[in-house]
Amino acid sequence: MAARVAPRDAPAAEPLFARYSPELAQLFVIAMWASTYIVTKAAYAELRPLAFAFVRYVAMIGLAFLVLAIRNWRVGPARAAWTVRRADLPRFALAGGCAYTLYQLGFLLGLERTSPFSTSLMIALVPLFTLLILALRGERPPVRAWVALAVAIAGVALFLLDKVGTPGTALGDALALGAGLSFAYYGIVNRPLVAAYPPETYTAYSLLIGALPLIVLSIPDAVAQDWGAISLATWAAIAYMVALPVYLAYILWNWAIARRGVAAASRWTLLVPILSGVGSALVFGESFGPTKIAGALLVFAGLILPLFQAQPSAAAIRR
Repeated sequence: MAARVAPRDAPAAEPLFARYSPELAQLFVIAMWASTYIVTKAAYAELRPLAFAFVRYVAMIGLAFLVLAIRNWRVGPARAAWTVRRADLPRFALAGGCAYTLYQLGFLLGLERTSPFSTSLMIALVPLFTLLILALRGERPPVRAWVALAVAIAGVALFLLDKVGTPGTALGDALALGAGLSFAYYGIVNRPLVAAYPPETYTAYSLLIGALPLIVLSIPDAVAQDWGAISLATWAAIAYMVALPVYLAYILWNWAIARRGVAAASRWTLLVPILSGVGSALVFGESFGPTKIAGALLVFAGLILPLFQAQPSAAAIRR
């Protein structure tokens, strides 16, 4: 008689939290990124925009090089990456200037003049700006990308139409659009640097080179700022903006991308302006009329269109 084989235990079901931990991490990061518009706008009640930039980026440079030092200590002298190649300095300057000098000036000064939702919606156009820049550089985006860009532009025009007669907001929206365009170009020029350097080295030096002009431009506001009048809550907001939406957010985001892929992650970014709009309505009482909502929906439609890939036909699948 054949020996009886004991049945194998069924594999334990994966805990629900573990199964969806990448999605939870991405949602947490999106919430942090959306909160930056609310936290920064609230800090403007006590801080000049460029004084805020001054203290934030001085602290961020210190944090970036501390993280780099810890990284080099952990990997040892043989794998330490303290320096960058001289030939790469122009690209570091271009990447840092786009990501920190120009982007932050557009973000900070735009947010001063318009609402958190408007700022986040304009900056959310980064993927479409990227397509446009790549087309100008000789690449050929699909027709769907041009349709998406046209729909989004129509949405922006309708969105801005709602603000006619509101002084200052048009300039704020234009600055936010400029910030989005700058960040889109940064995403293109930084690719060789990201491939060539450890993330800690790349981040530290692109931040140093890009933030120094911003810090210099911010000195007059930093000198004029009454630092003694700043509340503990605003100092906490500064500390939050230095660490969480940058370092913690990118650690979690890259971890989630490694498990779910870039395409899946990109869909989550559409929630940033939605959450910032909810936050702006709750904290600042921002109103949403029909024209504003219609324009925003068109912008979202333009952002969503490139995410849908054409499905192969049944005949193509059989081949």
